[in-house]
Amino acid sequence: MTENSPDIVEILREQGARYVVDAENRPVAVLLSLEEYEHYLDLLDDEQDSRDPELKARLVQAADRLDAQDRISFRDYLHQRRAADENVSR
Repeated sequence: MTENSPDIVEILREQGARYVVDAENRPVAVLLSLEEYEHYLDLLDDEQDSRDPELKARLVQAADRLDAQDRISFRDYLHQRRAADENVSR
C-alpha cells in the first residue's frame, strides 16, 4: 500500500469485520451473515424501486388520495360493509 492510503487491513481489524485477503494480505472481500446479505438485497430492491417512475407516481397518488378528515373510521367501515357469509343458507 502507498504511504497516503489508510491501512485498510487495520481498519477492518478494528471494526471486527470478517474479510477475505489475497496472497499479499490485501482485503478483497467481506463476508456477510445470511441476515446481513438479505438486508443488503432488500436495500438493493429499495434502491431499484426508488428509480421506477411508475412506482413513484403511484406513491405520490396514494399519499395525496384522501385527507384524514374525509376518511371514515374503521368501526364505521365495519358497520357499512356487508358480511361475507350473509348468503349462507341455514
